[in-house]
Amino acid sequence: MKTFEYSITPEATAKDGMATVSSICGYMVNAAFRTLSDEGYGMCLLSRCSIEIDERPKCGEMVNIRVDSGLNNIVTLLNRNVVLTDSEGIEIGRGKIEWLMPKTSEKDDSIESPARLAKRFINKFHGIVPDIDAISDLQLRIDMDFKEEARRRNNFSVAFKKICDSRYFFLARSGADTLCRAMLQTA
Repeated sequence: MKTFEYSITPEATAKDGMATVSSICGYMVNAAFRTLSDEGYGMCLLSRCSIEIDERPKCGEMVNIRVDSGLNNIVTLLNRNVVLTDSEGIEIGRGKIEWLMPKTSEKDDSIESPARLAKRFINKFHGIVPDIDAISDLQLRIDMDFKEEARRRNNFSVAFKKICDSRYFFLARSGADTLCRAMLQTA
């Protein structure tokens, strides 16, 4: 188990002075990825990301992200459980992040970094649900299932379907390829 400390910076906040959903998810994915790097795993591909946010921290606030190894199938799949706490140690979020081992050990610099990729998808959701940060005054859950590697500077489109007032389904595509399927749900 490892713990990482992050400071909520002004560029990571929404107009209300609270951390954006995408920045919180980015911090959590980044912390999980750092443990993989520390353990000697080379390039891993983000496969699935399920994050719950109970409360968004304020600008300037310190947060901690504790990362535990989940069940691992070292051949193909690596799991990391993450817990987000505020500066007083109170849990304000949690998640499970799954990684796939690539088919080759060669590093491909054109592949998007995992934390940046998650943030890019969530930021695209803003175009469809512009008040995503405002609605996250309620508990928020985001499930992202990554299907294809996203390349840097790749353009992609996002389609969505509102299932009910508290649930949205998203699909991100680049050409004919489905990059990510996601579900956004508020409590």
